[in-house]
Amino acid sequence: MEKIDSNQEKLLCTRKKSVDVFLLSSGRQFRAIAEMADGVHHMRINLLVNQPSLKIKEISCEMLSVPDSECREAKNCLEPLLGKKVAPGLTRELNNGTPTGCTHMINLFHEACYNLTLAQGIHGKTDLEKSFPGITEEQIYKIFLWFRPELKNSCVRYVDASPFMEKVENTQLPESAEKLKAIAMAQVQQL
Repeated sequence: MEKIDSNQEKLLCTRKKSVDVFLLSSGRQFRAIAEMADGVHHMRINLLVNQPSLKIKEISCEMLSVPDSECREAKNCLEPLLGKKVAPGLTRELNNGTPTGCTHMINLFHEACYNLTLAQGIHGKTDLEKSFPGITEEQIYKIFLWFRPELKNSCVRYVDASPFMEKVENTQLPESAEKLKAIAMAQVQQL
């Protein structure tokens, strides 16, 4: 990486984002706390979602610092998402042509959702490794895709013809893992 000459460049802004995802003691819900701060904005979102469906149960937004008091009118812009499942395209219905939301809050919500999906994968992998000692990554993803079919074709690694997905397709499941398929299909149909 090239060294930056402070005489040639002047730092104008820094934006920091953080997302923490917690598994609640019941094992049936995740809490995601996403926060963003720059020289003008400081916002925090607190989401409670069911596990494994990722259905949103609670959303609270804090606008600790904004450029104009009028911005706080968008504080509840994510409320229409209550009861919806965290999945691609979730925020498309927001605003519906009326600018009543907040771009920064929506972007922060996207960060929270992305990390909820990641946390669910980490939690699911741990559960599968306990249930099926020696399970391979390909076997884990074969099972994951039953529960999260929208992951297919969501990135280069998960494209049908990718080397990884070919391995996933051709892998044999651990003994008795097939019973999870019925659970996944019932869950997907409920959504």
